[in-house]
Amino acid sequence: MIQRSLSISIQKFLHPLLFLLACQQVAMGQNLSTTSFTPADLRSGILENGMKYYIMENNEPPDRAAFYFAQNVGSILEEDHQRGLAHFLEHMAFNGTEHFSDKALLDYLQKNGIKFGYEINAFTDYDETVYSIRNVPVHNNALLDSVLLILFDWSAGLTLSAKEIDKERGVVREEWRSRYNPVKRADDTVKIQGLLKDSRYALRSPIGTMEVIDLFEYQDLKTFYNNWYRPDLQAVIVVGAIDSEEMEQKVKRLFSKLPIPDNPPNRPVFEVPTSDEFIYLTVADKELGTTEIDYFIKNKIDPSLNEKEVIEKNLKFRIISSLVNQRLHHIMNAAPVPALSVRFGLEKVVRPLEVIKISIHPKKGEILQSLEFALTELSRWMNHGATDQEFDRIKTAMIRSTETSLKSGKGRSSVYSAIKLYEAFFKDHKMADYHWELQYELDYLSALTREDLLEEFADYYKASEHIVAIKGSDSSLFPTEQAIVDLLEKLKVTPLDPYQDINFDRPLMDLVMEDGKVVSEEIITGTDGVRYTLSNGARVSLFPPPAKDEGVHFKAFSPGGRSVLDKELLTNSLFAPMFASESGLANLNKMELRKSEEVVPLDIKIEDHEETLTGYVTGKNLQALFKGIYLSFTAPRFDQQIFETAKQNLASLYATMESNIQNEFIENLQLAKSNYSEREVHLNNKLLDELSMEAIETVYRDRINNAADFDFVFMGEVDREQFLSLIKKYIGSIPGNKEREMVIDHDMIPERGIDRVHLRRPMKTPQATVNVYITGDMEYTHENQLALNILGQLLAKRYMESIREEEGGTYGVRVNAVLQQNPQDAFILNISFNGNPDMTERLLEIVYQELENLSHTLDQAAFYEIKSSLKKGIEENKSNSRRHFEKILQHLYTGMPLLTFEMELDAVDAITDKEILKLAFQINSNPRIIEGVLLPSE
Repeated sequence: MIQRSLSISIQKFLHPLLFLLACQQVAMGQNLSTTSFTPADLRSGILENGMKYYIMENNEPPDRAAFYFAQNVGSILEEDHQRGLAHFLEHMAFNGTEHFSDKALLDYLQKNGIKFGYEINAFTDYDETVYSIRNVPVHNNALLDSVLLILFDWSAGLTLSAKEIDKERGVVREEWRSRYNPVKRADDTVKIQGLLKDSRYALRSPIGTMEVIDLFEYQDLKTFYNNWYRPDLQAVIVVGAIDSEEMEQKVKRLFSKLPIPDNPPNRPVFEVPTSDEFIYLTVADKELGTTEIDYFIKNKIDPSLNEKEVIEKNLKFRIISSLVNQRLHHIMNAAPVPALSVRFGLEKVVRPLEVIKISIHPKKGEILQSLEFALTELSRWMNHGATDQEFDRIKTAMIRSTETSLKSGKGRSSVYSAIKLYEAFFKDHKMADYHWELQYELDYLSALTREDLLEEFADYYKASEHIVAIKGSDSSLFPTEQAIVDLLEKLKVTPLDPYQDINFDRPLMDLVMEDGKVVSEEIITGTDGVRYTLSNGARVSLFPPPAKDEGVHFKAFSPGGRSVLDKELLTNSLFAPMFASESGLANLNKMELRKSEEVVPLDIKIEDHEETLTGYVTGKNLQALFKGIYLSFTAPRFDQQIFETAKQNLASLYATMESNIQNEFIENLQLAKSNYSEREVHLNNKLLDELSMEAIETVYRDRINNAADFDFVFMGEVDREQFLSLIKKYIGSIPGNKEREMVIDHDMIPERGIDRVHLRRPMKTPQATVNVYITGDMEYTHENQLALNILGQLLAKRYMESIREEEGGTYGVRVNAVLQQNPQDAFILNISFNGNPDMTERLLEIVYQELENLSHTLDQAAFYEIKSSLKKGIEENKSNSRRHFEKILQHLYTGMPLLTFEMELDAVDAITDKEILKLAFQINSNPRIIEGVLLPSE
């Protein structure tokens, strides 16, 4: 059900504007208006045919380049009979061009290790279409030339064959089907009837209409292509480790060949009207879960702002958003409020329109009260702005962050720079030099005042179009329009005092501890790491990073997890770390902990077969990290008020999940995967009833204790003497009984054969969800891990061709192939997709047939492409600290050798097609299968 009220004047509901702010000129510490704008160092120009180009040298990352092709063309340019064709055309760019027939374009790029989806992609929006080919190796000149040729073909060389068009209709239909979920339906309603009301944009959603997609004539697509894909609306962008002069000459030679079209249609500019009306929308959908309230203030984007003014505006709104959200967070943590969450921000809707938006998730039965709470605080901010404390806190943090970025000397990544360049192209701006921009922001921040922010905000919080939209289940009781009107009238006349900052400045309690001792030290075989064993039995390992890294990575792990808990404690174990984290540590609650620089809180998890603590700090915060480790073991907090609030959040989450038919399907699949074990638990009303603070504390203290049962692993450039002192003081003081737990195997695996979990449920957007889970015994080795990875990618390629392209049955198939070691060595192969419900039986046949075919034969070209991509990824991650730390952890978890960069490359080179065939045969030999299918009711 969709309901919209009559329009009413917003004037009588708003507080009187602080119009004096518009006249007030705040004295700045320095006159930034005279600071000249410094553009990025790049080569750019406009060819005779109108094509723009931007060529920039950048070595982040080294040996790679990003190619982008930007077009000032989107769905807004479609006629009624073309709705959806701008997006459809984007799909067709990968289905045959003048120099790359059919799928030759993707085949060529993937043979060079560039992956479709991750590194080859595109998007279509209302006003723009952007194609990208990223992480292109620059050492191959032929590859660089070919990528430019692909961009050239995208401009004017799409073949648009009838056969490929008809095949792609099904793919686009399935993309629409997969995305048109309850949340999307509700958001589209708010856009069409509220945000974009009375504009062309309201009827030009990029996905279009399926009636047009099914029935458009071939010539309709070609007409749109010929009219709008033309050089005067396009830009070539190349950023990376290239010779910019040489690349510029190549771009000029190639793209100057594009002809100037005769009498091209004018590229119109469209607006979204704003007025002084107020709109109230309610959207009820039985498939929506909990209620969400959105409050919008519409504002036209000023296209006349220059580059410096855009930087200033964005910076001010970053600060305003941080201030408002932090204040809301403080209030909600200090005392009970009627909202579960409130979020404030400035969002772009379409090119000419942005909105101030407040999103509210109300507590059950408190819709009106939560809206009043949020709008009261917004109004308070409008009237009084930030306190001195709030402003100084946020401003200092942003100055510190900007100074750190400036001092690091690092630049933007090539991909990020390319994105900034196409954004500049669409605005007809120049991109700022990155380090100049940081310095300008720093100078601007230093001179910025509270009054500047309030003046900026006053320009938005004006008598323009305001919208209240409430979305929820059809069983929700929404407020009447009159109730909303009365609330706004009440807010108009309610005097509001300035906000009183809540003091969260509390020092950490004194820590009394007895240092442990290092009882042994050893080099970890096959690595450059060292392991220290402490007197309490804790094992502490330290590794150097693969390249210069200012940070320290940390993870502690212990076997056991939920597998060793009594069945009665399992429900509480799912959320024990969350409740503890929300409560804080020692004498500090969560907000006090965030403000404290004495302690770094950790990410703590209790998993099925292990418990972990994870953290990352810069070197100067190393002691704060160690305090976080010590207190996580010895002084966790369990706050009853936090427990009650968090429990309400979980109840709200469950209400959302309960209304989602996918959730029921997933729960049934999980139960089948566990062989219908009583130890399998899910979020439901029974679990919520069983949650208790006492049981949660019992679980946490049972799992996060005994230092002797944990391995504490660090990677970073640290002073050894300081490190030894810290581990003896903080980790050595954690109690340890030197007993080590083992994972308990509860035999939670499916029986051999196929267990079919098939459900039918009512759906507004009919679609099939298929999830095939296959598992079986497999030794946990590097060789099997690599072979299984390749097998999964081979399957994904085949499903892409057969299920998506040939059958048109889905937008995409996800294949996840992994090895697991606990509770026993096994492979897991998961194949899932959403698709056409009328084709489900046929698509399932293909799933099994393609897997069976891999036992006998494989596509050698695809095999080569995957190996090339793997080697490319290994090279790109050679100095990646996070990836190296993951390899270290795997070595310590499993005992498998720690592979060097060269060993990883050699392993990929060495693997043969016979090994993949053998692995596929093993997988097909009497596996355990859970076949999940969710279909619409008949």
